[in-house]
Amino acid sequence: MELDELRSLVASGDIETVIIAMTDMQGRLVGKRLTARHFLGSGGDGIGTCSVVLGWGHDHALDPGYDLTGWANGYPDLVVRPDIATLRRYPWFEKTAFVLGDAVTPEGAPIGVAPRTILADMLQRLGRHGLRPLFASELECYLLDETPASAFDKGFVKLTTKHRTMHPETVIRTSEDEAYLGTLRRHMEAASVPVEMVKAEYAPGQIETNLEYADAMTAADRHMVFKTGAKEIALQQGLVAAFMAKLAHDLGGSSCHIHMSLVDSDGQSAFASGADGRGTSVTMRHFLGGLTAYLRDIFLFFAPTINSYKRLRPGTFAPATVTWGEDNRTVALRLIGKGPARRIENRIPGADVNPYLAYAGMIAAGLAGIEEKLEPIGAAATGNAYELKDRPALPASLEEAAAVFGNSKMVEASFGPAVQKHYANFGVQSVRSAAAVVTDYERRMLLLDI
Repeated sequence: MELDELRSLVASGDIETVIIAMTDMQGRLVGKRLTARHFLGSGGDGIGTCSVVLGWGHDHALDPGYDLTGWANGYPDLVVRPDIATLRRYPWFEKTAFVLGDAVTPEGAPIGVAPRTILADMLQRLGRHGLRPLFASELECYLLDETPASAFDKGFVKLTTKHRTMHPETVIRTSEDEAYLGTLRRHMEAASVPVEMVKAEYAPGQIETNLEYADAMTAADRHMVFKTGAKEIALQQGLVAAFMAKLAHDLGGSSCHIHMSLVDSDGQSAFASGADGRGTSVTMRHFLGGLTAYLRDIFLFFAPTINSYKRLRPGTFAPATVTWGEDNRTVALRLIGKGPARRIENRIPGADVNPYLAYAGMIAAGLAGIEEKLEPIGAAATGNAYELKDRPALPASLEEAAAVFGNSKMVEASFGPAVQKHYANFGVQSVRSAAAVVTDYERRMLLLDI
């Protein structure tokens, strides 16, 4: 939507509210609803909010250790400056428009630790090599026959999935869910978030949605609008859409497989080679080499919560080691497609991922591979990659991932010390918060037996 179109819609009464939002570290949209009249006035220059949005924990705890925000500097303001290129209808709410913004200081300087800024900086670095990345997210989630209140009242245990039985890939299951899925697709298309397809995933109540390929920033923006909209539309239908990486130990995990390709300055694939376009170019080989070399360094951006690591188990279609291969779903990095569609599928992230950070992490590692002319670790896996015992292990916990990220020379060189310190602290504080919590598992194991 162009700004002139918004003015016309406001004048006709078709738009009354404009949401300005940005993404926090956890990949949640934070923002404010403005009257459209105010947005077209001074509100269009940005909205002020507390810098704590880039420093709080998953439970909105006031975590220490951040230079940007905290008690030491009085939790100062930041400004969310709208990116008018992201202006769109928000059709699942009446007479509402939506715009994403960038976090800047009150003086207008970019805040370097903001997720959208981190991705923008990586795109600039990659652009200096004459390369432009394209991304697409495949997002999985569970539909729960719950409300936020009922989930709370149950203590967030014994939650009821929308279905009780498995019907993966079947049309009958998506037909059962079409009241939700059809509404979701129509609203997303109207919000300029093109959807390729939806399907029934493996576990009861689990669905998957594939979004169309786009340039990196557009794809990340669409990912955020989709995820938030999917949750809001579910609430409107008396459901909860849960994007946890692992909802329950006895249910399949929810992934966010990320597809990525590169194009050169002429708009041609930088990954494809050979007459049939199925070969691996030198650029793709070095990019893959960087990914395999530095997967551990940037793993925090792929698995950002303690829950993330409960999904990453052998034999679950979620990887546990640094592996790659051609059209192989048992590896961490799957090579697929031909010609313009020649791409890398990163099968590590769960549905809890922040797309700006995950995309930036892939670019950083791949770009390091190009600059260092790295070769992929190990041979391409054929067959069951879980049986390969000689491949480096991926971090097994958030504590490990935060430590590797915080000590990585590659992370420091790619993102700068401020970003490295900020997100390493995020991981450390998340681990500390969780360590003090008594869980339902502990009560179930110990209450009557100790």
